[in-house]
Amino acid sequence: MEELRLSVKDKQDARMALLNYYSSECIAHGAYFMALAVGFFGLVQASPRILEFAAGVASPTLPKEFVMRVVLSLMASGFISLIIYVLVRAIFWGYLTSAIIKVKPKEGSEVGSEPETTVTFMRQLHEACFDYVKRKHGILIKLLRVRLALIWLGLFVVFLIISVILLYVP
Repeated sequence: MEELRLSVKDKQDARMALLNYYSSECIAHGAYFMALAVGFFGLVQASPRILEFAAGVASPTLPKEFVMRVVLSLMASGFISLIIYVLVRAIFWGYLTSAIIKVKPKEGSEVGSEPETTVTFMRQLHEACFDYVKRKHGILIKLLRVRLALIWLGLFVVFLIISVILLYVP
């Protein structure tokens, strides 16, 4: 077995490599937040033009103010949903970063693998970290799953409804 030939230094190097990877993901998500901040100010700057365009394209039977409010609500809802998604991902990578310090690697037989992949020590460590985060913070994993994308659609609709209501309140 390959694990038996790894020295303590090799195992520590693998842990450090994963720690660097997780840390770089955290830093990247910080950059995503900066990009969202710049995007927000750009959206605020461009919103009068977007609203005028939407009001001009909309059906003449719809009031101009209604169209502008709906478009503004769509923009706000999409932006808020995107911020929450990036925030959940940043928290997830942060939890993985803290988990790598304390988890024990999985055994080779515990790691689920496809026939064409190799079970490496790094993969054993990564899956142990992922399982640790899943046990401790399972809701994050559920929120990040692609097949549960309807949660994000629902979140978008909820923010859309809230923002439309808030725009109509005097």
